[in-house]
Amino acid sequence: MVAYPLIDLQRLHIFVKEYVYRLENSVIKVLESFGVTGHRVTGAPGIYVRLEDPFGHAALTGPRRDPFEGLGKVAALGIKVSRHCTYHGVALNVAMDLSPYDGINPCGYAGLATVDLARLGVSTDWDTVAARLGDKLASHLSP
Repeated sequence: MVAYPLIDLQRLHIFVKEYVYRLENSVIKVLESFGVTGHRVTGAPGIYVRLEDPFGHAALTGPRRDPFEGLGKVAALGIKVSRHCTYHGVALNVAMDLSPYDGINPCGYAGLATVDLARLGVSTDWDTVAARLGDKLASHLSP
């Protein structure tokens, strides 16, 4: 599922870093509504889950040699800002063929697994996820 919020950051009185945080937080809250714990990785926009225990609430801790060890990427961010207006946005993997990711380094990170909600054991449909993400984006990106 892809969402491209068109936001005037100047009107909202926020900067790009805050916008990215709000996009990520919206996804984290949607995942939370399905019992999945989403995580941020410093310097790597997007949302990640622990592959071993996506429903566990343990936080990612301390500096790690490989920041993606044991993690899978469930949501990607790709934004552009021009004259304070945002383009592009966020993609949350619901239920899809993930095999194309086998031949690439997702987001440039070798060995990073790409996962979707279905593979995590979440039984839902696109419409449900779309409605929840739309609601979260609206609440996080409203003035």
